Amino acid sequence: MLEYNQLRYNDLKDKKHYDTELTQEDKKIKFMFASTGNSTIIKLIEYAPIQQQEDGRYVYNLGFGDYDDANKTLVDDVNSNNGDMYTVFNTVLHSIPVFFAERPYDVIYVRGSDSADDFKLNCINTCTKKCKDECRKTNQRINTYRYYVNKNFDELSKDYDFYGRNSTGGEEFVQYVPGETYHEILVYKKK
Repeated sequence: MLEYNQLRYNDLKDKKHYDTELTQEDKKIKFMFASTGNSTIIKLIEYAPIQQQEDGRYVYNLGFGDYDDANKTLVDDVNSNNGDMYTVFNTVLHSIPVFFAERPYDVIYVRGSDSADDFKLNCINTCTKKCKDECRKTNQRINTYRYYVNKNFDELSKDYDFYGRNSTGGEEFVQYVPGETYHEILVYKKK
């Protein structure tokens, strides 16, 4: 898992990241780039609308993973272990201000593919680590984002509002409090 304390919001612009190619299809905003760690892997960051709020804003799911060229789709349930996770994570973070430049009134929804109930079931059935009661791989992806937000909350809060929802805490999103556990995060750009 990415060590969140090794990344700082203040010097994000100075952190190494990959150049991306921005495309828009329908209402989706996509960033494609080549991860050039141990091998070259084409990655995709995809912002796809998932619902419209009562105030007219669209909520966009932040999807990230390997790009499947044969099917022209995003594969978000693999770990590439390509040796460049900091550069890749910084690239995802760099896409957020670009998204909000395109869609300043819309909302980003973040949830890891390893937070879904079916992930736990599939992982337990194929687990090589022999996890007994709780899958240790569950929620690792959202935790990476959450740790980054927690560590840089004061600085990030100058530009963004955060709301979180815990899978055991009910249906409503609540104001984000650093240090609390959330399995889903909403990000709003401040006006």
